[in-house]
Amino acid sequence: MGQPSYLFILNPNSGTSIGKRTEVIKQRIEYFAKQNGSRATILFTQERAHATELVTENLSREKWTAIVAVGGDGTVNEIARPLVNSETPVGILPLGSGNGLARHLGIPLNLEASLKRLFAGTVTTIDSAEINGIPFFCTAGMGFDAYVGHLFSQQNQRGLATYINVSFQAYWSYKPQAFRLNGSETQAFSLSFANAGQFGNNAWVAPQASLQDGLLDICTIRPFPKWYGTSLGYQLFTKQLKASRYISYQSLKEALVETDTPPMIHYDGEPFQLDTTRIEVKIKPQSLQIIL
Repeated sequence: MGQPSYLFILNPNSGTSIGKRTEVIKQRIEYFAKQNGSRATILFTQERAHATELVTENLSREKWTAIVAVGGDGTVNEIARPLVNSETPVGILPLGSGNGLARHLGIPLNLEASLKRLFAGTVTTIDSAEINGIPFFCTAGMGFDAYVGHLFSQQNQRGLATYINVSFQAYWSYKPQAFRLNGSETQAFSLSFANAGQFGNNAWVAPQASLQDGLLDICTIRPFPKWYGTSLGYQLFTKQLKASRYISYQSLKEALVETDTPPMIHYDGEPFQLDTTRIEVKIKPQSLQIIL
């Protein structure tokens, strides 16, 4: 059996400081690979969607033990896309802003600890999902969360503090929207499709979600009085969000959402403006191999 070979794809724009210490990260990866009798190839992304290109270009060049995302949920998304239904596992070194998938999976957020986990880990298979054909692995949705994701993407500073500040400012002016979810009319503050349980930063929109049950947990948050926002935020960040007067959950394999105008959506935190009012969401059971 040949020497294990890992392809690391590092996004220098992830998180709050990764771009300032890319050389240190590169050195630690090479050190851990050597210590574990493995070979590390390290590539850097230059722009959005570049990680997908790098995976596609390099996938058939050799039999990789894993292709490793060094960054946040957006980087994981770009790297995992070409690996859905393939035999090549994804590894994660979670150095992004939110790291929702890594947090759900219990992957350490510290570089050294996540490297140890990567080289000692075993391959498991999880579900993935699609929203209008766009793959996502953690969460997707529309409404307030997509609106905040759009505003957050325009900020110069990343990180939780910036996200909270953007969310707080947006909260006071945001208006709930009309959706038809599987034919049922509803006004909603947000509509979330959870494969994993959280958006990132331990904001658990669907604490009961499983990555291996073949189902999406759909969370509908209906319009609520402004004073309820504090309680909602507390429940979200303490993993206590549950069905209530304003919140409902459904577990489904697929969903159809219809809107009056093409909505802004997010997939794994990345905002995207759709050009259609018909949104199809579906689970792809047992479709991604991942190292844990």
